[in-house]
Amino acid sequence: MAAYREKAHVTDQSGPAGVFRSRANGWLAAAVFASILPVQALAQDLPEAPAALPDDATASDEDTGSTAAKSVQLPTFGGFADLAEGYTTNAQGSTLTPSGKDDTFTRGRLGLFLNYKRPRIDLHGAYTLTGAYYGSQHRANHLSNRLNLTSLTTVVPEMLFVSANAFATPTELTRVGAISANGEPVSNYNSRDTYGYTVRPELLLRFDDFATSSLSVSHGGVFFVRPATANSGPVPPISSPQNSLSTSVTEMIKSGSDFERLRWSVTGSYAETTQSVRSQKQAQGAAELSYAVTRFIRVFGIGGYSDYKSSTKLAKNISGPIAIGGVTYTEGENFSVTVEAGTQNNFPTYMGSLHWEVTPLTYILANATDSVGTPQGGILSRLSSMGSTPDGGFTDTGTGGGVGPVNGYSPIGSGGLALDNSIYRLRSIQGSIVHTDDRMRYTLMLYGNERDRLDVAPSPSALPRTSVYGARAAVSRQINANMSAMVGAGYSFSNEFSGHDQIMTADAMLTYRLSESLDVYLSDHYVHRDARHLVGVPSTPLTEDQVLLGIRAKF
Repeated sequence: MAAYREKAHVTDQSGPAGVFRSRANGWLAAAVFASILPVQALAQDLPEAPAALPDDATASDEDTGSTAAKSVQLPTFGGFADLAEGYTTNAQGSTLTPSGKDDTFTRGRLGLFLNYKRPRIDLHGAYTLTGAYYGSQHRANHLSNRLNLTSLTTVVPEMLFVSANAFATPTELTRVGAISANGEPVSNYNSRDTYGYTVRPELLLRFDDFATSSLSVSHGGVFFVRPATANSGPVPPISSPQNSLSTSVTEMIKSGSDFERLRWSVTGSYAETTQSVRSQKQAQGAAELSYAVTRFIRVFGIGGYSDYKSSTKLAKNISGPIAIGGVTYTEGENFSVTVEAGTQNNFPTYMGSLHWEVTPLTYILANATDSVGTPQGGILSRLSSMGSTPDGGFTDTGTGGGVGPVNGYSPIGSGGLALDNSIYRLRSIQGSIVHTDDRMRYTLMLYGNERDRLDVAPSPSALPRTSVYGARAAVSRQINANMSAMVGAGYSFSNEFSGHDQIMTADAMLTYRLSESLDVYLSDHYVHRDARHLVGVPSTPLTEDQVLLGIRAKF
């Protein structure tokens, strides 16, 4: 069945390289680069994971997207209860007066998980409810929800499938408003409780060994709600993201096993996306032809047309021909690299990917993409590709990046650029190097995103551009059978709101297992931000250091 389940989902509006080239599924990967973000909730544009290891998770929870992840027999149902006492130097995540910054707080968490796997139903879910009560600054009290739910139902074996995914997570709208060192919501100006779902039935047909057909219909929605927290920090100078619904239909016919050196595929898709203040429609059709020059080298070409319509006037016409060519070099399952170039959305386009398992314990992943769409469309696209991992975490099946069940996988994406209600051209490049051994895990991640806003009045000057670049390194160690530790640090800088900012983070955690069902932990989360020449937002520094001492019972 897996051989016929390559996905073509138009809501990501990522152009034909992502939509039409089915072989990219599985290794066209950016991997765990998302955990580079300075603050967990600063996830805006690309697939993501938390900025650092959750303060109540073990080292193995940080990234379950590793190709070296071990398969374990997952329990069907369980959970945990967590209670921690904390101290923060900046309770509301903003530049308050010195006498009003620090506070103590009590944090409680309740988590539940479900793994239900039967011949025709594969369902995995994890939910975490977090509550924080502050000693003096009660305006910062809050409740937050985190949910991951992914399921695949086989209605007719090898023919009809229905996948359904859902998520919930707190989200920060900008890097320059009120932010928190551990990603919890601290301001209803700059935070949103975000929820979403996708449902996707797919009909697969095989025409002997000549061709296979995939017809899918996808529907999804993403919703943004103000959290019940303080009105702290500045109001972001953006049009806040609006609730969005999206429906798409995609048909792909591709060559079967009769074709070896010469392969082909034809794809057509139509999508409609609506927000409360605007709507978009996109129709695409493309064909791909590839040829294996040798057993290692395959060249390919993609040609077609994309028609994009928006109820809002765009600065540039992005309807036009699709013409992309490239080459893939592959050595077994351990190494593959693709380089491609051409035109789509009336922009010159350069993309590529690298997957290299240097050893069974070391791998390198990199990816460069070029896409057009809305932040809401990107969220729904990433949500539609959410899956579970063998050790109980969640992952983006298109990138391999994922996290454990405590803070969950967030399809909001990474990049740190403002989450608003605009239409953008997004170019991104990211890469990661991960090495593991018996007790240690080393991770180094780099990324860069550039975004051109399209829903502005035409002008002779270049389209308004924002960008963010960053890096993160983390090391975790299983010290002995009962104790584990993790340290991490990150740095990123962006150009946005006519100015620039930089954010530095540091995280550390020590966990000790008292028994099979009881852990104690000590964690520290630090964030520092500098900003210069911002328009609409105060260019003032922000620092928070947050210490937690807690106990966690599993059941």
